[in-house]
Amino acid sequence: MTQSQADIHEPSLILVSTPRPGACVLTLNRSAKRNALSYSLINELLTQLRAASEDEEIQSIVIAGSDNFFSAGADLREIATLDVEGARQIRYLENLCNGLRSVRKPVIAAVEGKALGGGFELALMADFIVATPETEFRLPEVNIGLIPGAGGTQRLTNAIGKHQAMKMILLGEALSGIEAHKLGLASHLADPGKALDCALDLATNLGSRSQSAIRLAKEAICRADELGQDEHFERSLYYTAFGTKDKREGVAAFLEKRAPVWNHAE
Repeated sequence: MTQSQADIHEPSLILVSTPRPGACVLTLNRSAKRNALSYSLINELLTQLRAASEDEEIQSIVIAGSDNFFSAGADLREIATLDVEGARQIRYLENLCNGLRSVRKPVIAAVEGKALGGGFELALMADFIVATPETEFRLPEVNIGLIPGAGGTQRLTNAIGKHQAMKMILLGEALSGIEAHKLGLASHLADPGKALDCALDLATNLGSRSQSAIRLAKEAICRADELGQDEHFERSLYYTAFGTKDKREGVAAFLEKRAPVWNHAE
């Protein structure tokens, strides 16, 4: 697929910032198209995710959008050119799913405004979702003869159950930020306009903890979320934690009644 003309004139589809130590913010920057997930935007997001993952100074990654739109979902002008063979050949959206899955650091979605279709699925790929009362989550794909294709049917069902997922996917019903928080879909509910601030507070909180333990715990949780209960896998990671410098420091600090000084190495 070629780069859409709309993207050629945009200098950067992802804005990168580090407003707090250890926290990298990746902001979707295609506001004229409501942050629609074009092929170019996805590739740039994956590039920045890899860079943040490899940066030893970064401990958490925040994905944000604009005030009104986190993301309107897939770029319909691009997918209009795809048939079944074309979509399969380029593995459309598979790279986005695999890219987020490979990030071992905590990923936080700061969702202001609307998160529709693939935009909602992008948020679902995160480890934490911060919403506000004005946030709107919706999967409208059935209205154009499609279904969610970036894990939405799977992750949403795991998060809120079969019947609520049926309402959102088959009927296209919206979920507000308040409702999402009540259902456990949104991990945090921030004041209007404060989703990013809340996400950064969360990133700071995460950054104060053992990063080796955080990464191991995330791996175990994601394994259970995707494949179901696996106590053997959890136990293998638990034993791995016994060999980390952070484990030795954490136990010593507890016994010595002092604050731990994390090394963050595995």
